[in-house]
Amino acid sequence: MAEPVWRALEARQWAPGSTVSEETEERSVLQRWIELPDGSLELLELPLTPELFLDPELDDKMVQGEWHGNTGAEISSLLRAWFKQQPGGVRVLYDMKHLLGPGLPAPAPDVSVVHGLRDPTPLDSLDLQKEGVRPSLVIEVVSPLSARVRETDLGRKVQLYQRVGIPEYLIVDTSARKRARRVYSLLGYRLDATGRYQPIQPDAQGRLRSETTGILFQVGPTGDRVLLFEAATGRQLLNLEELDERAQTAEARAQAAEAEAARLRAEIERLRGNR
Repeated sequence: MAEPVWRALEARQWAPGSTVSEETEERSVLQRWIELPDGSLELLELPLTPELFLDPELDDKMVQGEWHGNTGAEISSLLRAWFKQQPGGVRVLYDMKHLLGPGLPAPAPDVSVVHGLRDPTPLDSLDLQKEGVRPSLVIEVVSPLSARVRETDLGRKVQLYQRVGIPEYLIVDTSARKRARRVYSLLGYRLDATGRYQPIQPDAQGRLRSETTGILFQVGPTGDRVLLFEAATGRQLLNLEELDERAQTAEARAQAAEAEAARLRAEIERLRGNR
């Protein structure tokens, strides 16, 4: 029997080796509030094991660092803003627990794109059986602080999302640890006609195309950001800071053009007066 494609790709992309210290492993933690017998609350910090990572409780908080949080939040924000302009009522969920089905773990993907949710009420969790829908795209930003957690994104979740029929799974990976500058790489999977994941091949510019969303994903020139583009037009999706900067640049150009027009009008009047 042929080896599953996800395992072959995992073997090429991920090799934790023996350099992962216990100190590094413990930096990824899960925070959980528990109620004590006297009714007070206490915050526990638990080592983020693969088991907790795959099946957190609703109010759990995974502490995986600023890079991880910023990247996931920016991707979800860009997708949410873009889908607001599109028909169809697509929802973009960020760090929300997904109840995949009886007997299965209930992970909280960093980003998921869901078509067909009928009730617009904000969700506490996404129950696939209750809602009758599943995400069309799931995105996980790998935390490099724990080799075991990283393997969960690169291996076990590939199996899990394939099993429940998630059409596309995108992984934002990095091997840098501690305070080293992150350089991302992208991995992608798409279900084939037999219901098995096959790698999404990058285009000539290194971009991965999500067919379910019509978005291209690409690691930026500095390596520490993921850029998003409309596949149909090639237009880059900009965050609020970039939109503000572009608006300021356009305003400055408009003011400069108006000043130049005023100067030319004054020059024309001066020349007419000299006749």
